[in-house]
Amino acid sequence: MDNDNLHKIDEILKRTNIDYAAAKEALEAADGDVLEAIILIESRQKSGKSGSIRGEQIMSQLKDVIAKGNATKLTIKKDNEVIMNIPITAGLIGALWAPILSAAGVSAALLAKCSVEITQTDGKIIDLGQKVDEGMGAVKDAMRDLKTGAKNMKDDIKHGAENIKDDIKTGAENMKDDIKDSFDKNSGQ
Repeated sequence: MDNDNLHKIDEILKRTNIDYAAAKEALEAADGDVLEAIILIESRQKSGKSGSIRGEQIMSQLKDVIAKGNATKLTIKKDNEVIMNIPITAGLIGALWAPILSAAGVSAALLAKCSVEITQTDGKIIDLGQKVDEGMGAVKDAMRDLKTGAKNMKDDIKHGAENIKDDIKTGAENMKDDIKDSFDKNSGQ
């Protein structure tokens, strides 16, 4: 490993809580760009936390549906096999069930990657996990677009700075040539 990569890995280690192997892997995946490697590491670390965020969002939607009183049944499935099927007879009874569902059914469902479905009084089935995933997907797309925009802006600034540098260099060379020509004219007279 060359000295430059070692310095880059040290920078990554200063800013993240990972080991050398993970820092090297992220740096290679980011084609040697330290900032991109750090962003990659952070996104990997955050994806581990997304399960609890997803669970909170599912629980919030579940409480909202139960509070409205238009749910008749809560179904938790894994691989399309029903694990738990709980009837909800009224909003009040549903509100009493919420802590139990939170502690037992929904927590187990999230850990086991199950689906949580609510059957409404009109027979319509709502997959709460799917609704949450769709919302999270929209956020991820927006963040990806923002990252792409930031990278494009960085590239534009870099190219603009290079153009300014080239213009200054060309202007300085022209000025040098003009001064030399003027000096040569004056010394020849």
